[in-house]
Amino acid sequence: MTEIWAIGDLHLGLSTGKWMDVFGAHWKDHHLKVEAAWRELVKPQDIVLLPGDFSWAMKPEEAAEDFRWLGGLPGRKVLIKGNHDYWWPGTQTKLNGLLPPGTYAIKKKGLVIDDIPFIGVRGADFAPHEGEKPGEVEPRLVRERSELLLSIEHLAKIYRGARPPIALFHYPPFPLRRSESFFTRILKDVGCRHCVCGHLHTSLWCQRRFQGEMQGVTYRLVSCDFLQFRPLLLEDKIA
Repeated sequence: MTEIWAIGDLHLGLSTGKWMDVFGAHWKDHHLKVEAAWRELVKPQDIVLLPGDFSWAMKPEEAAEDFRWLGGLPGRKVLIKGNHDYWWPGTQTKLNGLLPPGTYAIKKKGLVIDDIPFIGVRGADFAPHEGEKPGEVEPRLVRERSELLLSIEHLAKIYRGARPPIALFHYPPFPLRRSESFFTRILKDVGCRHCVCGHLHTSLWCQRRFQGEMQGVTYRLVSCDFLQFRPLLLEDKIA
């Protein structure tokens, strides 16, 4: 039996010494909390989804210790890029060279593990960042939409099965206080069953984001602090 888990925004500092406890005492040694829960819950045949902000490293070689930590944990792992994953290299070849055995990364591609299909994209904020003009928002949303469609198109080339895909986003795929966007319409159209996302940390912002089922897709926020540093089990249990 394969179970699918999710936990995002690990913000590991094993390689850099940069840790998240500057944002609150609950982050103290958070990687140890994650590791303890992970080993308790996840079996070697399971799959764990990691939707972005994996490491504080700035360069690929600086992420080595964080990837050694990840490689020592049970299960197969699927990553997408977050807005703080500056270490992410520019080519698929360099990216693959970083990843421990049984670890996969999605960017502009689909992925199939044990007949379970995955798509993914970083996504983007729907509102202007500080200092941005409103006209700067649309280009990045268009870019991320294009990358999601590339992921879907690639999956269609490599997968002929009947299982619905599971989507990974870093940014929530809809604006604040809403549950629909062009991203969610794409996910509905391709028959997604689950979509996991991260990026958000403070309880106020987390509470304002939609979670639950909408048009056949179940959306879950899986930032690790929101999950109390324990991987979340999705509904899928696949023999």
